[in-house]
Amino acid sequence: MNKIKKKVVVTINSTQNNTILLAKNKLGNIIANSSIGLVLKKKRGKKSVANGAQLASESIITQLIDLDYNTVFIRIKGFGRGRESALFGFTSSILTVEQIIDVTPMPHNGCRPKRARRI
Repeated sequence: MNKIKKKVVVTINSTQNNTILLAKNKLGNIIANSSIGLVLKKKRGKKSVANGAQLASESIITQLIDLDYNTVFIRIKGFGRGRESALFGFTSSILTVEQIIDVTPMPHNGCRPKRARRI
């Protein structure tokens, strides 16, 4: 039997304080989301830990498997701690990862520097 490939784009937004995962279908509609705050279920939990990002990625993977998705395109944004471990959760799952793209915004020239101090 030939299975139909159902594709989904997963965006991993990794900040210093949290890691947020968002899954969109090919039309751009949000079908699943997860974050460390949703997975740990603690009010004052450590949301910046790396193993929490892996738990968040595993929870979104189970949501995608329940919705019969099997191909994943990953977009990574940010410089947080959970960046690599969230990616490890996808590569170790049964979903096939087609593409990994880094979409972190980079300044072309940045802000204007502070003026020179006169003494």
